[in-house]
Amino acid sequence: MQNLAVFTGDIVRSSDLDSHDLSGLFDALRAACDTVGQWPDGMALFERFRGDGWQMALPARYALRAALVMRAAVRTTGKGRSTRIGIGIGSGEISGNDLAGAEGPAFVQSGHALDHMKRNILLSAPDGPATLRVCLPMADRIAQGWTPKQALVAQHMLVPAPATQEAIAAQLGHSRQLLQKQANAAGVFALIESCEAYEAE
Repeated sequence: MQNLAVFTGDIVRSSDLDSHDLSGLFDALRAACDTVGQWPDGMALFERFRGDGWQMALPARYALRAALVMRAAVRTTGKGRSTRIGIGIGSGEISGNDLAGAEGPAFVQSGHALDHMKRNILLSAPDGPATLRVCLPMADRIAQGWTPKQALVAQHMLVPAPATQEAIAAQLGHSRQLLQKQANAAGVFALIESCEAYEAE
């Protein structure tokens, strides 16, 4: 049994997307999961199910940071695109690299969080630690306002120990001034502080 964060998610208004766009969206989620798996002391497993549903498991310490990166990955694929994420924190058991047979309290809590999520809420961890529960509403509200360009900046800057702003700007083909402007508009610096507060706990 491991101390895990488990995400159970679905795509908002997936019926508005054709199969090509939906596949591209899931490609973005898988790529983001691969990035999370490369974080220090990290691991991450991802699985798609029920057409527009997905699940992910990762170390509990990265719950907030990774949820934001996954939200950012979806938003980069198009204006207004988003995913709901129910988060469970706790023990869980995974056989190999397949989440299909995974079990434990974190998986149960994650599914429960998604099933009982209130309207207009896209991030929820009702059984999570207090710091996570306090940070999520602000993080959710900020992420819902991202443009695709702001989401791309957030996705690069929210990783643990990110590259310098100059390096990120060069990678994205921006000036440093434009990167900072988009990061400020995306609330990235406040979100980083929230992630660090949760991880310190």
